[in-house]
Amino acid sequence: MEFTHAGCKKKIPDHLFMCSELYIAAYDGQTDEVVRLLGESSGVAVESPTIRATPAAQAAANQHAACNIHEVTAERSTLLHVAAAQGHCDLIAELCRRDSNLLSAANSTGDTPLHCVARAGHTGAILAIARFARDSVEEDRLREILRGKNSAGDTALHLAARHGHGEAASELVAIAPAMASELNGSGMSPLYLAVMSRSVAAVRAVLSCGDASAAGPDSQNALHAAVLQNPG
Repeated sequence: MEFTHAGCKKKIPDHLFMCSELYIAAYDGQTDEVVRLLGESSGVAVESPTIRATPAAQAAANQHAACNIHEVTAERSTLLHVAAAQGHCDLIAELCRRDSNLLSAANSTGDTPLHCVARAGHTGAILAIARFARDSVEEDRLREILRGKNSAGDTALHLAARHGHGEAASELVAIAPAMASELNGSGMSPLYLAVMSRSVAAVRAVLSCGDASAAGPDSQNALHAAVLQNPG
């Protein structure tokens, strides 16, 4: 399946809306349950040769048979987006193994799974996504996954910095140092956002990259941001 681009308003087919059980299993990090639901995606209801299923059980089996890895939420988030936002490393690995195209899938705001883990500050999940991407995709696509921007022009590092996640920012700088010089759609650099977040760890993480930009909006820079955050 080809995933939609950021901001796509194309109607989601009914059969690709994520079923509630699949969503809950992914949100809770229940890898075995997600695998079970996806494993019943053949669309064929299975009935024991010796024990006849009750109508309710048979209906449930038929419903689960519709689950597949390409289902999305109303916001066009995939299973990998859901797992990534919660930092479920085992489930992330399982989903990436099944379909590496999920790594570059964008939801309705242009966020990829890497954006989701960065916003939440899940360092282990950042490493899991980066590791799998390096092992399974070609160089051009790897660059797109690691340095991609969402609809607001934010890279994953912008999001980690904005939310003050120092450890996550440090890992992202190590993985793709070029992100430290990128500006988002509002002209803000990761360093500017890190200063605005008042996270010393995030500021240090971004500054560890020698080419880090200090740019901010309206001709401001990170020094202006520091003054704004400490007016006294």
